[in-house]
Amino acid sequence: MRYLPIHQISEDSILAIPVYNDSGSILLNANTVLKRAYLSKLSLLGYAGLYIYDDISEGIFVKELLSEQLKRSTVRALKSFNLDACRLMAHSIVDELINQSDVAVDMVNIAAFDNYTYAHCINVSVLSVIVGMGMGLNYDQLKQLSEAALLHDIGKLSISLGILNKKEKLTDEEMAIIRSHPEEGYKAIKDNFMISGIVKNAVLSHHENEDGSGYPRKLKGNQIHLYAKIIHVCDVYDALVSNRVYRKAMNPADALEYLMSNSWIMFDVYCVKKIMEYVSPYPTGITVELSNGQRALVVEQNRIHHLRPKVVITDTEEEVDLMKVLNLTIVKILT
Repeated sequence: MRYLPIHQISEDSILAIPVYNDSGSILLNANTVLKRAYLSKLSLLGYAGLYIYDDISEGIFVKELLSEQLKRSTVRALKSFNLDACRLMAHSIVDELINQSDVAVDMVNIAAFDNYTYAHCINVSVLSVIVGMGMGLNYDQLKQLSEAALLHDIGKLSISLGILNKKEKLTDEEMAIIRSHPEEGYKAIKDNFMISGIVKNAVLSHHENEDGSGYPRKLKGNQIHLYAKIIHVCDVYDALVSNRVYRKAMNPADALEYLMSNSWIMFDVYCVKKIMEYVSPYPTGITVELSNGQRALVVEQNRIHHLRPKVVITDTEEEVDLMKVLNLTIVKILT
């Protein structure tokens, strides 16, 4: 199976992974023959792409990080600003991830919903839990971390999409509104006695930098809680590798380079090391462009070096192990 954007899927393709609606009900079962009407309707509902079966991806199995029901239920909890439901969803994210056979898992993109913020919150929660697992955090710590990561941008939900999605440079006033979201998020959850003080502090502090140049309190180093440090790294990484209306997604290798180059300045170096160690930036089943201009399908991860997976050239169906063919690199994700 492989992932393709909706607009690239041919009519009569075979669906590989079921599609669910916001209520968690199945819209289309696996093995459904995709008619044009189905694809058009899914596109209108906000589905960016689907996993399909085809000849070139035969034998490739993509393990879902999260069930589609959980993704959709989590978006619904965020949209309704139901904090109790959000906490439950955050704990469910931990439960699903902790049962993975290998903590080093593909970071498969969550479907692009009608508002980037919701998908981003889920991605950051997943990334943060994976990093936390790699650090050896216990179950209760992972649940707290997942809560904080899922709620970290809750303060943005009151900001207009006109500002969040503005293509032009933000004015000073608009930038101040954006930079207020950690404090607004904290205000939104501070009176909920079910949410721990550590979680609230992490939401408030997820834009603090190691050198004290962050906001809102200009904390530095050990003044910043570990959860906030983890969320900061995962937040920036996911933002960089995601398409936005005002810029295209950065190649994951370049995003990791950005994290490394800003260690000790913006980011905790240990957190950066762990995201590089436990997150596969090129998920199995996606199409990439190689440095020689060829398109290739990622078919298997190299756990020693996540930036150099095994791929199959789509034109020739030749398998290439990028750990052995060192003069080739992945330059961008095409799907």
